[in-house]
Amino acid sequence: MNKRIFLFGFLNYPRGSAAANYTQYLSYALKEANYDVYVISNINEEFTLQEQEGFMSYKTIKIIPFQISKKRILRRLEFDYGKGRILVNILKRHHLTSEDIVLLYSPDLYVHREVLKYKEKIGFKTACVATEWFPASAFKSRREGKAYSTYYDRFLPRHDLLFPISSYIQNYLIEKNCNTMRLPIMADVREHPIGTKSFDKIKFVFPGNGLMKDSIEVILKSFSRLTSQQKKRTELHLCGVKEEQIIGLLTPEEYENLRDIIVIHKWMKYKELITLYQAMHFLVLAREENQMTLANFPSKVPEVMCYGVVPIVSRVGDYTKYYLEDNVNSLIFDGCNIEVCYEKVSQALTMTPDEIVELSTNARECAENKFDYRNWVGKIQHALVNI
Repeated sequence: MNKRIFLFGFLNYPRGSAAANYTQYLSYALKEANYDVYVISNINEEFTLQEQEGFMSYKTIKIIPFQISKKRILRRLEFDYGKGRILVNILKRHHLTSEDIVLLYSPDLYVHREVLKYKEKIGFKTACVATEWFPASAFKSRREGKAYSTYYDRFLPRHDLLFPISSYIQNYLIEKNCNTMRLPIMADVREHPIGTKSFDKIKFVFPGNGLMKDSIEVILKSFSRLTSQQKKRTELHLCGVKEEQIIGLLTPEEYENLRDIIVIHKWMKYKELITLYQAMHFLVLAREENQMTLANFPSKVPEVMCYGVVPIVSRVGDYTKYYLEDNVNSLIFDGCNIEVCYEKVSQALTMTPDEIVELSTNARECAENKFDYRNWVGKIQHALVNI
């Protein structure tokens, strides 16, 4: 009988967040490593789920719904303070033993406190994913910042195994004497076809939220510098940002220079998003170097590379250090300013279709050889066996 792993996160699973995607590919790898995987999460109602062995399931992964109250005040209290208690009650219903593993994808202090308290009674193993590391300035209140700091400094080290997403987080956790295995965001290159790209125009996509980590202002101002000839063969697709945000970042002249080339996408269903990515040639991300960007790993990079989309990105963090190669499977610029971003966008626009196809093929191969979850099964299994 396979060992059970209960993987918890408030994720909007499946496909409702970057965290949900991370969890999906991690679940695939765990299942391939012969674990019996249960994802405990709130459900993304966009998807129709199947039934498997008495459980909801999505693409063969069993799901246990995590529900909080729909009443506004009670929902707020449960979301802020009660998720740990709700999770432990779910775990109790599944009669955990010392043979089981609980894997947390949550920065919620109360989740860790309750699970670790329950662990002391039962003796199961615990692991945790760490994909972000926010500075104190990122929080609205001192209370939130203190709770996050306590989670990082006091509760993460108490788990048997940690999966930091970056070497930046890993190095910090190693200093805390934690048992770690660095694990980037993974992908599934076989899930969807690459799609067909036309060359009537060169299509760029910005997939970020434009707020926390991704410097959309640099990108927009870079594209506003394009000449009239360059703009004739350019489309810039923007996801996750509103037109009023764009107008607020640009001068009237800059906005006027962009109007003919930008395509703003409102909320899209997952299938629509895939169709968009399949048609794109380049992804554009500009990031300042700071604690958040060094710690994080942008999930859209491996995801779009599965469709042969070539990243144009600033050099920061593990993805440009260990995985991407400038002028091989990506275009990388140093720094995060308009001039260097513009230079790489201009370089992309001077390429022939054959040159773009070569980069695209290499990007897809990078996704297959470095990010596909099948490459990580053995390493994950080895890390878990040794806790």
